[in-house]
Amino acid sequence: MRSARHLVCVFMVVLSPVTQRAYAQELSARIVGDAFALDSMEPLYTETHCLSDNALTQDVLYRDMEQELIAHKVLNYASGLLTPSFVQYNFYSQEEIAVALRQEQLVMAVKTADNPEPQEFLFSISKASLPIVIDAGFDNFVIQNWNAIVGGQSKQFQFPFAARETLVDLRISAVRCSYDTEADQCFILRLDNWLIGRLVASIELGYDSNLRRLTRFRGLSNIGDAKGAGQSVDIRYRYDNISEFACSLDDLKLTGSASNTDIGTPHVKDGSS
Repeated sequence: MRSARHLVCVFMVVLSPVTQRAYAQELSARIVGDAFALDSMEPLYTETHCLSDNALTQDVLYRDMEQELIAHKVLNYASGLLTPSFVQYNFYSQEEIAVALRQEQLVMAVKTADNPEPQEFLFSISKASLPIVIDAGFDNFVIQNWNAIVGGQSKQFQFPFAARETLVDLRISAVRCSYDTEADQCFILRLDNWLIGRLVASIELGYDSNLRRLTRFRGLSNIGDAKGAGQSVDIRYRYDNISEFACSLDDLKLTGSASNTDIGTPHVKDGSS
C-alpha cells in the first residue's frame, strides 16, 4: 500500500535562493483542505495551499490534528499549467520526491531514509503519445477539457508513477457524485493499466459546477500515516475565511532536503520506452 501512494504523490520544485522568512512574506493562503478517513470520517490532517503574489509558485503545508507539520510540497508552474515541477518532503517517512521538466525530458527523483542518494529516472517527452500532466496540473487539465468531459467524452493523459519508475496512462470521465450534493460535478480518475489498476483504486474528484473549482477529493492520499502506510481520504476544500498566518513557514523543517535537491545529477536511469 505504501508504494501505491506514489501515484498521487509525485510533484514539486526547488526553492529559490531566498530566506524562508522573506519567502513566507510573499505567500498568502488561498485554499484549505480538511482530510478525513474515507471509511470512518475521522479527522486526519489539513493541507493549506499558499500562492506567491505572481501565482507562479505554490506551497502546500500539511499539518496533523495537533498542527505539527508532517509534509511540505512546493510547485512551480514556470514549465506550464499542466506540468508544474515540484518537490515533496514527507517528515514521517523522511522521503523526498521530485519531478521536473527539463527541455525534452521529464526527470523523476526519489530519495528515502534507507537510500539517501536520490534515484533518478529520465523520460523522453517527444515519445509521449498522450498529454503529460504533473501533480496539481490535473486541475488545469480538468478545467481546459471541462465541456468535453461533462459532455460525455473521457480524456487520457500520462502521469508520473514513482513507485514503478514510469509514466502511467490515466483516464478521466464525468460521473454522478457518490456523496450528497446539489452543486457539484464529479469526475472519476482511473488507471488504464489493468495490472497497476488492481493496486490503486480509482479517485473521485468533486468540482463546484458553477465556479469550476475543486471541492472534494476521495481516494488514496499522497500523505501516509505515522507508520508510512497509505490511507484513503475524503478531502473537503474551502476557499473562504482563511487566516493569513496559515502560510507561515517559520516552523519549516526542510533543512537539507528540498532546498538542496539536485535533479539530473548521477544515479540516472533511462526510463524511456
